[in-house]
Amino acid sequence: MEAIELFGPKLSALLALVALAYFLFSFAPVLWPAFRAFRRKGRLSKPWLFTGVVGALVYGIFWFLLCALMIPAEMYTVFIAPQLQEAGLPYGEALVRVAGLVGRYWWLGLPPLLLVSTVVVTRKLAAKWDRLCAAAAS
Repeated sequence: MEAIELFGPKLSALLALVALAYFLFSFAPVLWPAFRAFRRKGRLSKPWLFTGVVGALVYGIFWFLLCALMIPAEMYTVFIAPQLQEAGLPYGEALVRVAGLVGRYWWLGLPPLLLVSTVVVTRKLAAKWDRLCAAAAS
């Protein structure tokens, strides 16, 4: 109740809607494939497996990008860039700025990127899913 008194009812409702939208976008890798797999028209075989595979692929892509790109960039920013700056060799200033920007605002770009990658992976995999299940069964 204190939040409603502090922000007012309109802003509190807007914040609640933004939080709900962020939640739904963040869980798009599970919700969208489930919707696609379980719908009556064009129902996929093994819909739970399809939902799990798409979710694992999308979340796995993001973890791979985090490990392959952001961890080395952060290590450079923390350990190497300050030493180079002290020595008068400011190499990689752009990398330091971009890594700092991504480190501060990753949470804004994550839900839309998850949604886009989920739609792409779902479409590509759904087109081939029945053949994949038939090949796995034989």
